[in-house]
Amino acid sequence: IGYIVAHHKIQVASKVVGKVAWIGVEKGDRVQQGQVIARLEDDEYRAQLQQAKGKLAALEARLLELNNGSRPEEIEVAKANLERERADLANAKINLERMQQLLKDQVMSQQNYDDAKARYDVQAARVASMDKTYQLVKIGPRQEQIAQVRGEIEQVKGEVAFAETQQSNTVIRAPIRGTILERN
Repeated sequence: IGYIVAHHKIQVASKVVGKVAWIGVEKGDRVQQGQVIARLEDDEYRAQLQQAKGKLAALEARLLELNNGSRPEEIEVAKANLERERADLANAKINLERMQQLLKDQVMSQQNYDDAKARYDVQAARVASMDKTYQLVKIGPRQEQIAQVRGEIEQVKGEVAFAETQQSNTVIRAPIRGTILERN
């Protein structure tokens, strides 16, 4: 009479924290390498993975938007705004010239001329601002913005990979072929 002693004894444990949802083996069962022997609840890990994938999808959409640049409709709106402001500037210039002549003829007060000059100057500043906006819309996004979003995408890809690993760690597999000696 003798004793049978295991040649190798391996303790199997989970790499992540969680409640046991299912145990698929009993003491004395034979298992194959890679066989699922237990599962932990993975709701939280699945939610983290879904959240990371959502962030990744949002960033990829943002990168596509930046790479595509301004839409023709956005460029047309900026151009129309600029043309409207230029028309208002032309009107302000005509009014200023009229006021200047009336001031020369001493039919108009200096205050009225100063008001017309201020309106013209404000309108000229508006035209300059709208022109810059139009030029920026035509150019599209800066390369720095695109590089930033690409960096954020790489970061979130890491988050997705980590979340996938965490979720997969809720499945406990037999590391080798053998027999279950004890189940805790």
